[in-house]
Amino acid sequence: MKPRAALWACLAAGFATLFDATVITYAAPDVAASLHASTAGVQWLLASFSLTFGLGLIPSGLLVAARFVQGLGAGVISAQVLGTIQDLFTGAARLRALGAYTATGALAGLLGPVAAALVSDAASPGGAWRIVLLMPLPFVLAALALGARGLPGPVREARPERRRVALDLPGIALLCAIVVAVTLPVVEPGLSGGAGIGIAAAAGVLSLALVGWERHYGRQGRLPLFAPDLVRSRGFVAGNVSALLWFGSGMAFASAVTLYFLQRPGLTPLAIDLLFAPGAVSRLVASLLSQHVFARIGTTTVSLGLTIQLLLFATFTVVTPLVGDSALLMIAAAAQIGLGFAGGLVEPPIRALTLAFASPRLHGVAASFLQLTQRLAATFLVALTTGILLTASGQATAGSLQTAVAVCFVASALSLAAALHPALRGPAVTPHRSALAP
Repeated sequence: MKPRAALWACLAAGFATLFDATVITYAAPDVAASLHASTAGVQWLLASFSLTFGLGLIPSGLLVAARFVQGLGAGVISAQVLGTIQDLFTGAARLRALGAYTATGALAGLLGPVAAALVSDAASPGGAWRIVLLMPLPFVLAALALGARGLPGPVREARPERRRVALDLPGIALLCAIVVAVTLPVVEPGLSGGAGIGIAAAAGVLSLALVGWERHYGRQGRLPLFAPDLVRSRGFVAGNVSALLWFGSGMAFASAVTLYFLQRPGLTPLAIDLLFAPGAVSRLVASLLSQHVFARIGTTTVSLGLTIQLLLFATFTVVTPLVGDSALLMIAAAAQIGLGFAGGLVEPPIRALTLAFASPRLHGVAASFLQLTQRLAATFLVALTTGILLTASGQATAGSLQTAVAVCFVASALSLAAALHPALRGPAVTPHRSALAP
């Protein structure tokens, strides 16, 4: 098995899932109009792809249920991609592979919205969203073909006495159920006091059940979702917290800004996307340069990118109520370029640094955990900012956009604080940094 062939298969799989994730925002207005979806329905539609559980809890119909199923598949694929990269590459080659994966995501972020915008402009009302949701299918088929040729097959365990690494499905289910319970008040702010108390109680019970299950699962000799070796690693926890807040805030900002301008009269989806497309190009370029930047300044690469993102969120929050929509659109386009560059700097090294704290036996588990928490953070933050943006009336205003972006600012600030944790910057990181340098 050749690592290069396996990497191409991983990149194809990543492109297919990331392409799917980028197109749905442009279909949201058509879904809302043709299916008479409420603000809560739009929130669940946008958040459901990131969440891999909760089909029976969501009252938004079959479309949202289908997005949950797609999100489940994408989550499994993404975790396998990162785990495969961890297993097949080390040192500088691993950072290059992760940079290629980020560049693939940027390419999907460039092509996906363009295709979705073209369909939204050309297709009849009520039919555009159906075409948009089918667009990733050819890429999925191509990824399957490349995977069959390039990915390694199952490996026989040479030492059967070692602890078995199996998927902790009950643990994943309980964690996702907790996120659903926490997200419900955000999506349904009109819940009665009794319902709110019931949801809070359910979240508490689920949390206790998760703790009890994880302990029970570990005592059986299996590896729980919250693997003890990973949870005890300050570097892994700090990196994971930084990565999930960075990812969630970026997804929330992109969704909120795009939805805001999609509601502005005279602006077509294609026009909006063409203005935002340079941001994806900037991300692609930065992801390819991140290894060289990391070789020069080390872990400061991550804090530099997060600082750029934080300053851009702060600037956008301040200027939003002060300018008209035309000027704000230009500012948003410029901000997307800066955010794309910052994201391209952050993503490869934060993943490489975080996953470097996992032993080889835990590569797949660590990658799965990182992907899961990033998606759950995106679920909550996208739902929260969409609810703030659209308000009860379903219409976005400059004031609601300002508040939504302020939420992204807070999440980004917390991400930067986690990235500055000594465990990610102290002497213990030096071996990882030298191993990642070219």
